[in-house]
Amino acid sequence: MLKHSVYWAFIAFIALMWLVSPLGFATPNMPKVANDFAAKVAKYKYVALGEQSHGAANVFSFKREAVKALHKNYNYNVLALESGLYDVDWLYREFIKNGQSIAGNAAGNLFYMYANSAELKPLFRYIEQSHRSVQPLKLVGFDSQLTGGISKQFLVKELLSLLPPFNAQFNKQQWQEIAAVLQSVIEINSKKPNNTEAFFTLFTQLEAHAKGITARPDFWQRILVGLKAQAKRQWQLEDRRSHEMGNNLVWQAQQHKTQKMIIWAHIYHLQKERNDGFGNAGKVMFDHYPKEYHVTHFTGAQGQFVNFISMKIDPVVSLSKNSVEFKANKLGCDICILDVPTLLTQQPDDKVLLIDYATSAPLKTIAYKWDTLIHFSNVTPSVQQ
Repeated sequence: MLKHSVYWAFIAFIALMWLVSPLGFATPNMPKVANDFAAKVAKYKYVALGEQSHGAANVFSFKREAVKALHKNYNYNVLALESGLYDVDWLYREFIKNGQSIAGNAAGNLFYMYANSAELKPLFRYIEQSHRSVQPLKLVGFDSQLTGGISKQFLVKELLSLLPPFNAQFNKQQWQEIAAVLQSVIEINSKKPNNTEAFFTLFTQLEAHAKGITARPDFWQRILVGLKAQAKRQWQLEDRRSHEMGNNLVWQAQQHKTQKMIIWAHIYHLQKERNDGFGNAGKVMFDHYPKEYHVTHFTGAQGQFVNFISMKIDPVVSLSKNSVEFKANKLGCDICILDVPTLLTQQPDDKVLLIDYATSAPLKTIAYKWDTLIHFSNVTPSVQQ
């Protein structure tokens, strides 16, 4: 009798603990689960879809289907991707003006784990196809780190073509000096100047001169801010990359004030505060839009993923019994949509995986940074092509 009462208490506890969509991630079901998820988050203007690694196939696939559902059914018409602000802008401009394929030109220009992923290629094609409809899905970038092939080839040249004529405050020689450094920063082979103070004084002069740009001046100011942050990061002076990514997102939101936006990136950037408390992109967005910004974290009980640094296939760590993933696995759903505030009220001390399916923390220390948790019973590695 006691065993039965304990069993039913456990079942009741589980039922209260999670808001669950008990559908599988197999091909016939994933779009349905993604649409259920989209319906739950559609009241938010900015829906951020994180990822623990940049290399999980079914996470990519779910996010792709969620983007499609949010776009088709709930009028989210802007997709912000973790790739260079300039690179994505250039790709999208070429697509709109000249019909150049986003999917065909992604490799070498967008973030490589996205550009080369078999799971994202259908997303790029979907974006292209949407422009034949009355409801196009616009692709924008927001990474302040500008290292794609497009940035390497065109950024400095285009900036020069748009600058107003040189003058006594900023002359051609000064431009040539700073342009050479910026090009090396973009190509990730720069060396810290002997006098960094003098360099950044010169950079400030460039920023002031660039205010005379007449074509999209605010865009180019964001590019210059990104290059400055990129230089400081490369020279190990300061790391403001994620913070400036957040400022880029706010800028994108301001450019599309009437539009709902989906944001696709690593959870490190999107959660409402970085693990060490430093101001990341998500914190910047949350500070600006506290009631409109929704963050989803993805996790899994077992499986494998592609490590985006080593490019090797790594395993999901073994689970402890006091983990969110272990208990979610008992629910019998291949994909579980879990409500984070509900989780927190029921089992705050349970650990949850954070980064690369390896590091974890008690839910009570991290839950305020997320709103929804999507759990996969088995994580699968991305197919890189």
